[in-house]
Amino acid sequence: MMIILVRHGEATHHTQRLTGGWTDSQLTEKGRAQIKAAAVKLAKDFAGRNCKLRILASDLQRASASAQIIAEELGFKGEIEHCRFLREKNNGIAAGMTEEEAKKHFCKPASEQELDHRNYPGGETRNEFYRRNVHGLWHCADVDKENLLIVAHKGTIQNIIFRWLGMDMQQVAVFNFSVDVQPASVTVLGINKWHEHAVFRLNDVSHLTQGKGFGVFEFKYEK
Repeated sequence: MMIILVRHGEATHHTQRLTGGWTDSQLTEKGRAQIKAAAVKLAKDFAGRNCKLRILASDLQRASASAQIIAEELGFKGEIEHCRFLREKNNGIAAGMTEEEAKKHFCKPASEQELDHRNYPGGETRNEFYRRNVHGLWHCADVDKENLLIVAHKGTIQNIIFRWLGMDMQQVAVFNFSVDVQPASVTVLGINKWHEHAVFRLNDVSHLTQGKGFGVFEFKYEK
């Protein structure tokens, strides 16, 4: 079995400085090209293999369109399953707003470790977001036995990884743990020969950066 996690490509909320979350933004031309590159590389992995696969996608347009591009490149004959539980964190009344407009409604948490705080009226807490993603997926699929290709969002993919590694949100907060998930990146989870939950590939964007370095200076380092 394997779980392939793909984040959608660049979307209009990125380029128009809108909030993300439940803003139903669409892929940009760049985003479509990013996903196409990922799809082409995935198709090489699947070529010649008779592999039973389910494709699940967030029902927001940027994810569902990304899933469609991948499905077409793979020659996938089944139905893409559009799942509300795979949406990004609900940002309540801020959905659809510009980042500047949303600032007026932002409720700052007492600390970055808050798990039951709502950043926006009508939005989700970190605990609620995690439970929605995890309970939804683990109820929908047999994650230890099925081959799944999941197209979703940064926060959703992070939550799935956390759960796969056996971490709840309290542990994530205590250890101040995170993983980066860039647009159109591919992460692969599976069970290794010792029957352990493993991360075989994480935030892979090699299909976008062939011939370049590792980008070690693109991240923020604290002195």
